[in-house]
Amino acid sequence: MNGPLLELSDLTVTRGGTTVLDRLSLRLETGECAILLGEEGSGREALVRVLGGFPDKADSISGTIKFAANQARPAAKRLKAPIRIAYLPSPLTNPLSPHASALKQLVRIVARKLGAPFGSAREELRLALERFPTAVTLELLDTKPDRLDPVTLAIALMAAVTAQTPDLVLADHPFADLGPAAVKLLMTLLRAEHTRLGFGLIYATGGLQAAARLGGRVLVLRAGRVVEEGDATRLMGEHAHAYTKTLFKALPRLNRDAPKPRTAHRGQPLLQVHGLSFVPNTSMRDGLTFELRRSASLALVGEAGSGRRAMLRALLGFDKAPSGKVLFDAVDLYRLSEAMASRIRRRIAFVTGEDDCLDPRMTIHDTVEEPLRAHLDLSRDLIAGYRDEALKRVGLASHDGKRTVASLSMFDKRRLQVARAFVGAPLLVVVDEPLKGLDAFAQTIMREVLVDFRATQESAFLVMTSDLTVAQALADEAMVFQDGKIVERGSIAHLVRTPQHDATKALIEAVSFSDLSPESSSNL
Repeated sequence: MNGPLLELSDLTVTRGGTTVLDRLSLRLETGECAILLGEEGSGREALVRVLGGFPDKADSISGTIKFAANQARPAAKRLKAPIRIAYLPSPLTNPLSPHASALKQLVRIVARKLGAPFGSAREELRLALERFPTAVTLELLDTKPDRLDPVTLAIALMAAVTAQTPDLVLADHPFADLGPAAVKLLMTLLRAEHTRLGFGLIYATGGLQAAARLGGRVLVLRAGRVVEEGDATRLMGEHAHAYTKTLFKALPRLNRDAPKPRTAHRGQPLLQVHGLSFVPNTSMRDGLTFELRRSASLALVGEAGSGRRAMLRALLGFDKAPSGKVLFDAVDLYRLSEAMASRIRRRIAFVTGEDDCLDPRMTIHDTVEEPLRAHLDLSRDLIAGYRDEALKRVGLASHDGKRTVASLSMFDKRRLQVARAFVGAPLLVVVDEPLKGLDAFAQTIMREVLVDFRATQESAFLVMTSDLTVAQALADEAMVFQDGKIVERGSIAHLVRTPQHDATKALIEAVSFSDLSPESSSNL
């Protein structure tokens, strides 16, 4: 191709009188990678939609778009691009229909883009999968999408994209909610295919992992405008925009320094586990024994499918373990009726990455007040006081308390979960992937909110995550899971400094960003 692959001039998108993208100009060469970095609502989503040919119906678009050597055209005219554009979504956005085989849907996409028969498209998809050093095959994909784990589906979606031999790939935050080790693998695969096929790549994201893993040019978007542009190394320099500095500061890093002396938790045991087996065909003798004291913290760390969720459900009595005993506040959960166990679990609060755990019809005030009304006999004024204090602690005090949960952003819903947990003064807080789906800035605030919660409350913390930086921020001790087994355990400070098992080493490597330059990122 002669000239740039893509050239945008003064591209503007407005919706309902609000400017979503403000006079953006961009030139992308063939084979170049451009990373659109910005928080939710920064304009990155609007740009991907416009270039992909599926803008929102309410969008008003102006400016010009020029593909390859063709003439510039008004962006408002939804004409077919003269180059082949492929779209790479996140597997967690349910990009495929739940009612048909994932394989058939992916082959159909490839066939349509290539203008090829179904059989030829299937062969192209098979060849694309074989280029990836993974166990994903056509046979594995011949099932409904909801039966595939997110990493497998992400690999399948990437294979379908590369099978199209595209000129331009639009990657819309495709690996946002996956674990660090999975992100590292998928970024490595994407980078290899980008180099091999030489397609242009526009990668929209709210985090810096793409800059670290892919290299390329970074465009920092805020409120629809590009506030900074350059490679990752330059953006770390003295002349970086304040917002850019905030985003780079938000990149989580492990603290490998020697830990400061800390006072051991000497409170009474809150959670006592004796010979617990959380996988079938395991005897009590081979089971797990440990205790979690009041105000202490423990992280269950491992990739999805490692067994950490099975253990959590066994610990809380949701699934009865094949053998073993669990005492919560000196009460044997396995000897209680379901009604009594439910009453005990009221002293347990949950903060998760799943925002549908909140009733979308309830208001902010009702959501926070409900635990107080349900379990305590307090006056209306006392309830309002506790509610307002909790909302203040998480940064939601300025919000209209009559707004419904459904009207809130993902970030606000996450903070509302913490306020609801805070107000109930729980004995135990289960924190389950709390940063999932949040952009870099929101992740930083959410970490600070949770760290403040742990520092000011006497609740014990049980943290479930695939990210060791989250574990280190919120917990002192950790158990590392792999294939349904605990392969290493101890203080997080010790595990980070002297890991013994390969699974622990892999978790550490997945979040190691010692240098964000494109040259070093190729070695990550």
